[in-house]
Amino acid sequence: MMTLSLTRTLLVAGVIALSGGLLIGDGARAQSGNAAAEARAAVARAAESVTAGRPAEAVEALREATLAVWSAAPFDLTRVEATTEVAAGFRAFTPREPGPYAAGETLHLYIEPIGLAYEFEDGVYTLGMTADFLVLDTDGTVLGGQRNFADVPFSFHAPSTRVYMTMSLGTERLPAGDYVIQLTVHDAVAGDTVTREVPFSVAAP
Repeated sequence: MMTLSLTRTLLVAGVIALSGGLLIGDGARAQSGNAAAEARAAVARAAESVTAGRPAEAVEALREATLAVWSAAPFDLTRVEATTEVAAGFRAFTPREPGPYAAGETLHLYIEPIGLAYEFEDGVYTLGMTADFLVLDTDGTVLGGQRNFADVPFSFHAPSTRVYMTMSLGTERLPAGDYVIQLTVHDAVAGDTVTREVPFSVAAP
């Protein structure tokens, strides 16, 4: 058996002033034209605030712009990176240098999505992810894995795009050779799915 663990964190950075249409309430994507208009307006407000000497307001406006683009973007994984250890926070990790894993070395992945759909009800924003994985050899033979091994819901009062997951896979029972992790992440609100394949190798002892 292979050892697998998954951790996840949502970091909420401040209260964001939101205008209508920036968050998804029914799982449908915001119209890209509306999102572009919202983003341009927010960036313009940020520039005005900087000129007027109000940097805090500028930062909040830029957060609005980011959230507008996020809400309209298709669900995707923007980062699936091998790391030296489990990430300590959002983008708080050390990338692992390319190369085979020593026999028994743990494989760590940092996984960052974009475009997760939100739901809003009674003053609470929710979003979530579920995930599956398979381990395959170079012939495509499935060696192990688990469907729906992760169910990661979040509830919060201030929305944020600082969302990530980490995955750790023990290699102690894999013989030397080349493999692929097939990682599938699902948007729990909208039902969208993204699959990524992560090749890796295990060195001979």
